[in-house]
Amino acid sequence: MDKKEIEINISNVLQNNRQAASYAGAMLGKAYTVVESRDCWQGGSEGFENDKKLAVTPGVAMLITNRSPRKYVLRTQDIIGAQVHQNKLTGEVGIAINLRPDGTYDLFLPLNGKNPVVVEKPMEDAISDALTGEGENFFLDAEKVAGIINAANKNEVKSIDALIASLSKMKQNIQGAIVENDKKAAEIAKEWSDSKLAGIDIKTVLGGGAPATVTVHTSTEE
Repeated sequence: MDKKEIEINISNVLQNNRQAASYAGAMLGKAYTVVESRDCWQGGSEGFENDKKLAVTPGVAMLITNRSPRKYVLRTQDIIGAQVHQNKLTGEVGIAINLRPDGTYDLFLPLNGKNPVVVEKPMEDAISDALTGEGENFFLDAEKVAGIINAANKNEVKSIDALIASLSKMKQNIQGAIVENDKKAAEIAKEWSDSKLAGIDIKTVLGGGAPATVTVHTSTEE
């Protein structure tokens, strides 16, 4: 399709979608928001996978959670251009956001007879889809998006706090076992130390080293 045919095709599509195109064009100067989910484990998702493998390696005593804690963040991008454009791969006509000379762009909003910006499903569901890589990840209301993903962040913090509290109790339990083990060992050592008979150390008799020799004296009365 040559340049003239492209221009005619764009013009025909635009005639039937002027309101949608106008709405998208009015976004110029605003900023859009996308949401991302990131692993907080040291080394990110790759670090977590490596540690998970180590945790099941024989001889490696490593404690690990069943998944990495996650943080949910928003990323904003200024809209410095909104232009009617035809996608070269699909032939679809739409609004290209931040179209560059090489033909690449940040976003492409098809003109298909409906508002290309308004998300029909609730924003919470749209964000949930975006975090799992499904659906469109494009929002204009940054404050509302921040409120929704920060609620998810607070739930993650709550889960982490509960895990920390549980681990702290288990830590105290183990530390108590250390103290109790040392106490029992000291008691046994003292009992051994105090257990001597007729100058013979019972530890020597029972516990290795040169065997003890006991002389038995007998006498005969005439």
